[in-house]
Amino acid sequence: DARVGAGDEEALALLRSADLLTLGELADARRQVAVPGRRVTYIVDRNINYTNVCVSGCRFCAFYRSPGSPDAYVLSMEEIVRKARETVEMGGTGVMLQGGLHPDLDVTYFENLFRTLKREVPDLDIHSLSPPEIVFMARLGHLHVRDVLERLRDAGLDSLPGGGAEILVDRVRREVAPGKATADEWVEVMRQAHLLGMGTTATMMFGSVETLEDRVEHLRRVREL
Repeated sequence: DARVGAGDEEALALLRSADLLTLGELADARRQVAVPGRRVTYIVDRNINYTNVCVSGCRFCAFYRSPGSPDAYVLSMEEIVRKARETVEMGGTGVMLQGGLHPDLDVTYFENLFRTLKREVPDLDIHSLSPPEIVFMARLGHLHVRDVLERLRDAGLDSLPGGGAEILVDRVRREVAPGKATADEWVEVMRQAHLLGMGTTATMMFGSVETLEDRVEHLRRVREL
């Protein structure tokens, strides 16, 4: 029924039996209830990986480098501003700054970065920092997640991407991303962001070690939030 959300068993039955096009038709029927019409939209933005240093050690990641690695980098403030300006000049409206869990980049660093971006590229929307980055930042500064989010929002952070969700089941997370935030911590970051009036998105990294049941639990947790 497109008027209500499916339960876990119904979702599993669909995943096990329906082909992709049928699932697409069902999803579109649900969308028509929530957002009627044939018009869809998109944005033009740019991903800026401000660093490749990360101490999480996720098994699936070929991007990160350990602190002290000869291949490690942190982009300069000037380089990030240049990339942001390029984005606007090419018709973009926002940037997503996402990197790793860098042990030397605390909340003060990002406050300075966001204030600089808003000053130098004022029309830019800053959609940045996944929940694991927020949790890590809070630990670095011995702060509450809400305090970190408030400070970043006040510095210019507009919304949060859903990265680091992977699969919101801790059994899976312990196997593929043991150094990242727990499922509950990911959810709590997003809860606090919404309570502070910030928008967020949600992602899923599927196809590793999770089961169909795990995927459904992930989707249910996002829907309940």
